[in-house]
Amino acid sequence: MLTLLILTLTLISSALAIRYVAMPFFKEYQYSAIKAQADESAAHLNSVLSHHQILISVIAQDPNLVNIALGFDDNTSYVPDVFSALRMPESLSWVTFYDAFNEPLAHHNKRPEERRIFGQQEIDDLLQASQTETDPARLPVLIQSRGDQAFVVLATPVLHQGFVEGILLSGYRLDTLEIFPANDIVKRTYLVRPLSGLLQRGTAEVRALADFRLSVALLPDPLAVQAAGHAVLANSMTAIAIVLIGAFGLFALAGKAVIVGPHRALEAKQAELSELAAIAERASDSISITDLDGRLIWANPSFEKLTGHLVEDVQNMKPAEFLQGPDTDKETQAAIRRAQSACQAIQVEILNYRYGKIPYWINLSISPLKTDTGHHYGFMAISNDITEAREQREAIVTANKEIEHQALHDPLTGLPNRRALDQALKQRAEHLDQPATVVRIDLDHFKYVNDTMGHEAGDFILCEVANILREETKSADLTARVGGDEFVLLLAPGSTSQDGEQLANRMLKRIKLPKYFENKSVRVGASFGVASTFDGLLEFDQLIIGADAALYEAKVTGRNRTHLYSPELHRAVQARRTLARELRRAVARSEFEPYFQPQFDARTHEVVGVETLARWHSPQLGILMPAEFLPVAEQLSLVEDIDNLIFAKALEQIDSLRPLGIEIPKLSVNVTVERIRNDQVYEQICRHRHDGPRIVFEVLESVLVEEQSEMFHFGLDRLREAGVLVEIDDFGSGHASVVGLMQLRPDAMKIDQQLIRPITVDPLAHGILKHIIGMAELMDLQIIAEGVETMEHARILRDIGCHTLQGYAFCKPIPVDELREFILQHEARLSIRALSS
Repeated sequence: MLTLLILTLTLISSALAIRYVAMPFFKEYQYSAIKAQADESAAHLNSVLSHHQILISVIAQDPNLVNIALGFDDNTSYVPDVFSALRMPESLSWVTFYDAFNEPLAHHNKRPEERRIFGQQEIDDLLQASQTETDPARLPVLIQSRGDQAFVVLATPVLHQGFVEGILLSGYRLDTLEIFPANDIVKRTYLVRPLSGLLQRGTAEVRALADFRLSVALLPDPLAVQAAGHAVLANSMTAIAIVLIGAFGLFALAGKAVIVGPHRALEAKQAELSELAAIAERASDSISITDLDGRLIWANPSFEKLTGHLVEDVQNMKPAEFLQGPDTDKETQAAIRRAQSACQAIQVEILNYRYGKIPYWINLSISPLKTDTGHHYGFMAISNDITEAREQREAIVTANKEIEHQALHDPLTGLPNRRALDQALKQRAEHLDQPATVVRIDLDHFKYVNDTMGHEAGDFILCEVANILREETKSADLTARVGGDEFVLLLAPGSTSQDGEQLANRMLKRIKLPKYFENKSVRVGASFGVASTFDGLLEFDQLIIGADAALYEAKVTGRNRTHLYSPELHRAVQARRTLARELRRAVARSEFEPYFQPQFDARTHEVVGVETLARWHSPQLGILMPAEFLPVAEQLSLVEDIDNLIFAKALEQIDSLRPLGIEIPKLSVNVTVERIRNDQVYEQICRHRHDGPRIVFEVLESVLVEEQSEMFHFGLDRLREAGVLVEIDDFGSGHASVVGLMQLRPDAMKIDQQLIRPITVDPLAHGILKHIIGMAELMDLQIIAEGVETMEHARILRDIGCHTLQGYAFCKPIPVDELREFILQHEARLSIRALSS
């Protein structure tokens, strides 16, 4: 009864102690676990987003993107091609490439409908933030949630010489349940912006991401926490009750043992030892006991099952004598011997051999055995078979190596890819004490092989070229395939541009040789661009751009050749870069001005119209002619903007002459095919005042053979309906056909000045011109002659039937102020001449 009373009081005391001491600690532990989960969730999401950001950042370092952003390359398909070729995460939904003015240049759409989840204003704000903060502590992002999915937009700047030349916006779809799995005490995990109203809730655990302007909010379940506390209290009391009942039972038994005598105590001790022995016998792990010399004393059945040896056969032997073999690691064996000599515990993985010399791996734990007085008398070894686990682990290591190899190599040719090249360039950049040389290779007429013989033939050619590159390069050189038919060689440290040129010429000879695919001869060529820091023209980070420029020169000068990045090319590249930078600013500042060249009636010499020509008034470069800036403007896709500026200013300036009594009957402008089809141009014509000059669109003669689409003719027809006249410009330069001329149905034909200039000395030119005018008269077309340099030209052209004359014999292209003075003086001269006659 006394034992029962003490047991009851002990249970009550334990319950009170747990209720008032342990429970607050448990609740604090629960909330600490929630906070730890919040930290882990934020770190996990930050890692996921950082992984995506790193992948996009690697692509953003691509020099081709810089060229596209700068306008050196208008290849809008490059970005989708790159993302289609790379193994991108499944969560990537879309990518849009913007230039420095936040204008989209290219799209890669995997799930384009997810882009529309975000408003244009959000996109614009993200682009603006990415432009102004090139290295923020936490990157700006966009976030929208739909059920269990979150949609995130990251912005990755495309940098060039420290300036943001473009932005890669990438959209991702994240499964929040997969990233933030729920548990018993957390209701839900949310992704929120820092200013979200959810952050104001006091019960939410909020963690800001380390690298992104985004937070993770966990909402705990108070009822679940309370229920868990009650469960802990109940379980604790159950365990304490079991322990106390057992303890008091032993106490009672001990009391009886004192009364009954030592015999009963001995029986109880034997029963306890038997139970422990039974546990060891039934254990699934191998258990063995050795003496201080390491000789086997006892082992359980699992030992025999694991090793294949019977205990009685190996008793008094050292386990190393019959379990370990030639491939067992010597250092691990030595470590075991040292631990046993020092009577210390040790845990290792070691290769053993079963009976029959069958190898297997075990996880071995050896612990020293001591008596109650602290004297060591042997060792206990516990081991289990981990052969399958090690094989799986090694398979994972092998798979990771294979994945890494695939990530750095082109699957078709086996050559290193662009990522491997970028890594090599990054490593080489850490050691700039020796010259570096890059050879850029682009196959000539490769598209023709794909188009005529199929992609299998194209793949065959790529593999053949890859083999040539391998055979011609050294082991210290890096040969990479960076695009469809594009390759880059990073030569060994210390190589010069001459080394690169000699290597390129050797490879060119072999590439040009015929190759046979399915018994058919296939020929391709190659263009090579070589750039080196040895020449002192380029820094290391500009090598790829320099090789690209040299390759471009090799292409434009005839292909199938090697071109070095020379001082002349360096000056041209720098000039183009300066021109491109100034050209962007010029469009933004409206620095382009219309110049007007008057057109005269061939008989009366009255002004019957003006042709509008573009001039760039650059504060830095002076006044530039179209031939000096139009090629770069075309690369930067700025021609349309320049044409809009010139046309709008021309209309405004010609209208400004009307109050002075100067009426210009006709205003001619040169137009491209795109402007003929442009809806905005048509709307601008419709808004033009009807009492102003007639608008004339001069279409290049080459359009007659380059463009005969229905949309082109539709654009022409509606412009004619709006009152626009159509003239053929530069007729006779060698492009037009009579059929094309009949289809276009122009109002006038403007004869190229190359036919006009020689008519005073060349009878053949005079006769050809006369026949052209005869054909025009047959088609009822007005004839305009440009390039009229002398009054003798004017007289001959008048006599053979030209209606309108234009050229330096009358007036050069002039701005509107000079045009006003010229017309007033010209009209005065005509009036005096009329009075004199």
